[in-house]
Amino acid sequence: MADLNISCAYSLSKDNLTNSASVSGATASMANSGFQSNTLSLSGSAVGISTANLTNVGVAFIQNLSTSTAATAAIGVLNGATFVPFANLRAGEPAVLRLVAGSTYQATGTSGTRLRVDITEG
Repeated sequence: MADLNISCAYSLSKDNLTNSASVSGATASMANSGFQSNTLSLSGSAVGISTANLTNVGVAFIQNLSTSTAATAAIGVLNGATFVPFANLRAGEPAVLRLVAGSTYQATGTSGTRLRVDITEG
């Protein structure tokens, strides 16, 4: 049996544009039995997404917990001293991704935005 089971779907309907995609039953394996969960309070200054105490980073579930439509959360990596965002989550939006070992992950956002970050090991 797989360590992680992942399902994801989206449906788009705007004017004459329609599209949908879904994945059900996707799986991932964990190299170890570790898990870390944090809720970060964001501001305009980047805060680190901790991977401390994890031997290998694995799949991450990230969600902007804000309900205010103005609240965004940018997820990115640190390149030298520069924060480079790769995702921008609006209020309530989730993301699932596999993290890369050796990267320093950070987040910024509208002041007061809270970000849930769950990371599995390997």
